[in-house]
Amino acid sequence: MGRFRDFLREHGKTHEEQELIAAKLMGRWRSGAPLTLAPEKDDPALGADAQRNNDFNYKEVDPHGYAVPLGSHMRRMNPRDTAANMNRRRMIRRGATYGPHLPEDAPEDGVERGIAAFVICGSLIRQFEFAQNVWANDRNFHELGNERDPIIGAQDGTLEYKIPKRPIRKKITGLPAFTTVRGGAYFFLPGIKALRYLATLDEVH
Repeated sequence: MGRFRDFLREHGKTHEEQELIAAKLMGRWRSGAPLTLAPEKDDPALGADAQRNNDFNYKEVDPHGYAVPLGSHMRRMNPRDTAANMNRRRMIRRGATYGPHLPEDAPEDGVERGIAAFVICGSLIRQFEFAQNVWANDRNFHELGNERDPIIGAQDGTLEYKIPKRPIRKKITGLPAFTTVRGGAYFFLPGIKALRYLATLDEVH
């Protein structure tokens, strides 16, 4: 968290510029409002509306990434109508934070904090691992050439991040790693047919 804030201060002179850079990296404002529908400033009412804040695509609304950069975290993790065989990649994703909140004006204190991600999918290879290996870490995703996911990608300080803008785009070089993976586990759940079968069995005493 502290490293991310330092990065924003390095690349944005004002609080507004820093918030815009953060949104450009993620694809959404802090409220959850997507840049596709609120490209200039945050819209908390939109962010709180679960129906509206997901009702958009990219091919028609933002094909060149002027609102949401092509390599942003949100665009990589759910390319929507710009990915082939998207129905084969769908996953149910939820996250939960842990650890104390780091106050806005506080430096990094070394306390353990982060996000625990929970993903349910039908095929680890076709869905979760594809998202991690191809969408997040393919340097040439959308023909970007030298980028990985700016939030969860495997950054080594040699890659860049491009923010399209007319007439001149902004390119950030030497992107640091903001996320450190602490661990993970795969858990196998029975399918619907198996659950129905188990429900028919006599109770065992």
